[in-house]
Amino acid sequence: MNANFFSVPSELLRLREEYWDKHPLIEGSAVLPTVPIGWVVGLVLRWARRQQAGGAFWADPRTGKSSCIRAIKRVVVDKFPGAGVLVYQAKSDLVCAEGSLIQDILHSMEFEAKAARGLPNQREQLCRAMFALGAARRHLFLVIDEAQCLHAIQLEWFKCYINFLVERNYRVTVVMFGQHELVGMRHRITMRGRSDLHFRFMEHFFQFEAIVCGGDLAPLLAACDEASEYPGGSGVSYTRFIWPWAFEAGYRLADQSAALCQAFGMGMHGKMSGEGVAMEYVARTLSELAELTRTRDAAGFIPSSDDWRDAVARSGYSDRLPVQRHRDAEMMETGLRRDAL
Repeated sequence: MNANFFSVPSELLRLREEYWDKHPLIEGSAVLPTVPIGWVVGLVLRWARRQQAGGAFWADPRTGKSSCIRAIKRVVVDKFPGAGVLVYQAKSDLVCAEGSLIQDILHSMEFEAKAARGLPNQREQLCRAMFALGAARRHLFLVIDEAQCLHAIQLEWFKCYINFLVERNYRVTVVMFGQHELVGMRHRITMRGRSDLHFRFMEHFFQFEAIVCGGDLAPLLAACDEASEYPGGSGVSYTRFIWPWAFEAGYRLADQSAALCQAFGMGMHGKMSGEGVAMEYVARTLSELAELTRTRDAAGFIPSSDDWRDAVARSGYSDRLPVQRHRDAEMMETGLRRDAL
């Protein structure tokens, strides 16, 4: 069909030129809904509504924990207006002293008041800052990233801060994310008889999986077509922003599931060989495809199989396969598979 049959608003073309480098899909900062992320968010919502303590998830690096945390924050704002969300990234090089932990948590909260003197006052300062964060609803979502870096004593301190809130009729939902070392940490806590820490932080314990089949990609690609927007308030979906002429002619990323699956070496309905594709590589692939085809946008444009293969290659996915296979072998030897938990 003649390309002139379709029209793209001049304002959209202007936005495309002005905001291209800032686009979440180009930057790799987009929160893309995958089946694993949707599953985790669903669990967190259930824990919060049932007033359960929360749970923990372990995953390989780059699986999509950061995207999942951003998704949790967005859902909390929508489903629990007035609740607070405190995201704390644990650090392996942090001095294992309560004062250091308190100051690090306050820093993550962008707390600007002068630090209190003396440990009891610092503890009180942190607890009241946490209280204020979700005071409108008396509900705080505490999300701890890189949780495998924490020591048992630090979990005890966190328990004290949580108890401060609970004693004041506060709900606290704890969500921990960590790498596979978190499995060993949970085992050590259980073997040492610390049932209080086990039930508070890791009673519910799951593996946060990578994308393992084409069906996992379907909601992600469909969201790029319809359930996404950039710039904010523009009403322009990600797909329409990046390929406006093709979009007007009917192009949709959701129709590209099979091509993307083939480029990653996965099946549409069954598991791929290996443990799946980390969310980071899917996001990078979409970003690379956008850059590769930016100047080729036109009515009737469809990425070729070579385009998808090039985008996957540029994402760095192929470079990590030998490392991932080695890590998989190590995990099998040490019995850290999810079905061994």
